[in-house]
Amino acid sequence: MTAAKSSFGAEVELRTWKDEDLPFLQKLRNDVELQAQLLSTARGSDMDAVRAWLDRRTTGRDRLFRVIAVDDGNSAAGYLQAEAIAETPDRWSFGICIAPDCQGAGLGTASLLALERLLVTSFGAQELTLEVGARNAPAIRCYHGLGYIWSDAPVRQVLVCGETIEARCMIKLLVTDEHRA
Repeated sequence: MTAAKSSFGAEVELRTWKDEDLPFLQKLRNDVELQAQLLSTARGSDMDAVRAWLDRRTTGRDRLFRVIAVDDGNSAAGYLQAEAIAETPDRWSFGICIAPDCQGAGLGTASLLALERLLVTSFGAQELTLEVGARNAPAIRCYHGLGYIWSDAPVRQVLVCGETIEARCMIKLLVTDEHRA
């Protein structure tokens, strides 16, 4: 378990998913607007599709999936998924999804700080990358506030719900105990 506090004082816990999370995760996967923010298209996932997605996201040593939980770990507020970038185990890419009714409360910031600690301590991560929609101002502000900067990667055009969206890459170098010495 990895925990952190949001800017509003809520305790955020990153935990493995449980069966009781499945309806919540299904709702997030089927939310058209939310998936568009994530540069994805909702595909009408049934429970079997959600289980298959979770299986893909949790299989392998170089993958991580955590539910973002509040209220002593009982209430799911979103999820994080991360995976090592091929042939570079110290570089990871990630995605974060916060339920619409939980956005703006600092849960994303607290969750990302907890993820960074987890990836550094458990996997030796030294660099994190992500893609963000160029017009997703709240997410970009959050990432900049955490020290993410624009990378030199080319802007990618992503088709989401029939609309072309510019996806930009951001990067953060993580400070490890090895680098502090």
